[in-house]
Amino acid sequence: MRLRLIKNFHYSILVILVVLSFGQSAYSQDLASNQTHFTKITDELYVLKRVGCNVGGLVGQDGVLIIDSGARNQSAKIRSILKEISEEPARIVVNTHYHYDHVGGNEAFAKGGATIIAHKNTRDRMTQEWRVPEILGMKYPTIPPYPEIFRPKVSFTDSITIHFNNETIQAIHIPDGHSDGDIIVHFRKANVIHTGDLYLSNGFPIIDIHHGGSVNGYIAAVDRIIKLCNENTKIIPGHGPLSDRDGLIVYRDMLAKSRDRIEMHIKEGKTLEEIVAADPISGLYGGEKSWLPPKLFIYCVYYDFFKTATAMIMVSR
Repeated sequence: MRLRLIKNFHYSILVILVVLSFGQSAYSQDLASNQTHFTKITDELYVLKRVGCNVGGLVGQDGVLIIDSGARNQSAKIRSILKEISEEPARIVVNTHYHYDHVGGNEAFAKGGATIIAHKNTRDRMTQEWRVPEILGMKYPTIPPYPEIFRPKVSFTDSITIHFNNETIQAIHIPDGHSDGDIIVHFRKANVIHTGDLYLSNGFPIIDIHHGGSVNGYIAAVDRIIKLCNENTKIIPGHGPLSDRDGLIVYRDMLAKSRDRIEMHIKEGKTLEEIVAADPISGLYGGEKSWLPPKLFIYCVYYDFFKTATAMIMVSR
């Protein structure tokens, strides 16, 4: 029974990721909103909102550098917003990871002459297809690799430093967290960190367990980001409102408590269905409503627990 549930989850999580990536989820951000679409952090640094993800924008005489390129169907809106901020063209796009709501605009910016930069594993993932099996009689198409024009032209392993618009920008690989290719982007002069999906300020995350992510690795990633912050650091999350170090600390504690509660039920021998029904993480998220259903985090912890246990058994043999 437990193995069957894990297998079904393996399929389901891929479908969820695909749906989220193409911006079709009921839980996606309000792309049609008429609210202001950007927030000014400093005279040079902005965050673009409601375009599939939070897109960071650094403007100046060197041109425009953006962090992530949003959903594909929002690329025209993103370019329009950037024109409100700067007359200069986009020169550099840095992808925090490979999910479609963060790289969907790569094609449009590459055609405009921008250089796309990402971690090596992000580029590798973009060359591979996603195979989504039939689930409960519903058939899903195979998601093909990203076309070449979407893929980064510059990739790195541990970190890369970019000097642009009188700012020092460090892109740092954070392995084993949300996926195996996630990075954070630290604007050192501005004291701003773009976390990508290693932090969502609007609820529980979904962790790409099948592509190098892990629950404990995700929590460790948040710990690492916290250490880079001081009381004045501003945080651009992958989704949700701007935040700070205190917000990261609250988020980290929520995830750790949630993981511990879920694992307690697992160790009691409960099935995934029983744990979801028990809703052990109810009340831990302090916001009005989590952007993603909290049960998705339960699924991630449950699957990752048995995946890790199986790996430990194999190593000990």
